[in-house]
Formats: sequence, C-alpha cells, structure tokens
Amino acid sequence: MSNIKKNDNVKVISGSYKGKTGAVLSVDPKKGRVIVAGVNVHKRHEKPSQTNQTGGIVEKELPIDISNVMLLEGSTPVRTRRVREAGKKSVRVSVKSGKAL
Repeated sequence: MSNIKKNDNVKVISGSYKGKTGAVLSVDPKKGRVIVAGVNVHKRHEKPSQTNQTGGIVEKELPIDISNVMLLEGSTPVRTRRVREAGKKSVRVSVKSGKAL
C-alpha cells in the first residue's frame, strides 16, 4: 500500500525533474507510478475525437515512479508511516514530527 494519494503535494527527489513540486493527479499502486502536475510533461499527437474535436499536439503529464517522489508537510519533504489507533483506520503520520497528515 502506498503512502502517496491523489491531491497530495509531493516533491520529486530524483530523476530529471528533481526539485520540482506539484499535486498528485493520479496514482497507480499496482505499477508503482504517479502522475504529478507539471512534472514529466511531453507532447503527444492526438487524432480528433468526440472529446477532443480539433485534435493536434497536446501537452500531457506522463507517470513517474512512486519511489522518486516524497510527500510534503508544509514545504519540507517527510517520510511517513502508518499508525493504527484503537479500533480505527490506520493514519499516515510523519516520522520526524509525529503529526498526522
């Protein structure tokens, strides 16, 4: 199970986009990939379709490996762990500060 979820703010910690931050648009836990807004943007040629009437060249974010991103708490990247409280669902907690995220 991944500690990164949709709409989380993350920082890229390795690769050609190292240092960039953005919101997670989608997560694929089986493949271990995430799509981050503004990161790994490539141009794709699309044919005209029902949803995209004009077609043409479209800029699109492509997935990067989930191990290359780190969750942000405020503006600092943090490691997380899962903590289960008595009879409740597990919660993501910052390793350093102990605060729930």
